[in-house]
Amino acid sequence: MIWETPVEHEPWPPAHATVDVLEESPTTAAGLGQAPLGEPVVHFSEGVRQVRLGLPMPRVL
Repeated sequence: MIWETPVEHEPWPPAHATVDVLEESPTTAAGLGQAPLGEPVVHFSEGVRQVRLGLPMPRVL
């Protein structure tokens, strides 16, 4: 069963980021055999101040 929790917050303010060290162990562990091609995509934010969480509930599939 999958559960979900509703989350509300203002948009994440994006910030500049770079990859200093990259290990592709999840790719190998998943048995995919080849690391993704191309440069990694990086997302980073200092965070948000106000976050509202709803009640967890089972997700209907």
